[in-house]
Amino acid sequence: MRLRDTTVVFLCAFLGMMVLFLPLPVLNGPYEDLRADDVQWTCSMPLLSLAPPDVDLDEVRAAVAVARAEELATGQDYVPPESQHPLCGGLARTQVGLALLAFAGAFWKGRRWWRSTADTRAEKRFKRLHESVENPDSRPRLFR
Repeated sequence: MRLRDTTVVFLCAFLGMMVLFLPLPVLNGPYEDLRADDVQWTCSMPLLSLAPPDVDLDEVRAAVAVARAEELATGQDYVPPESQHPLCGGLARTQVGLALLAFAGAFWKGRRWWRSTADTRAEKRFKRLHESVENPDSRPRLFR
């Protein structure tokens, strides 16, 4: 199966947009003795947070301890504290790099397609020009 150049351009641009504007939800495992169910890790959109503030894991551990103590004292369900994942900064920069590579691929393939079809577009213009010269009485076409 052979993909058209325009399809490749669309796929590269679409993937670049997806990578650039959606955070990666892959940070659901344990991280430095904090289990996945202890903390609800979040990451913001990569484009808006290339250099997020550093996460103090001691504060996160203290918040987990307070939440566990409240669970035991009140008997309610455990509500995990939210914290930004410490790896979000590196992932954000990686995602922006991948998006730029995808956009560069889309630009390159699009330019290559545009240059390869230049002769066809020129021939169409030439043909239209000569049709109008040969038939001066014909009605001019607005939409070609």
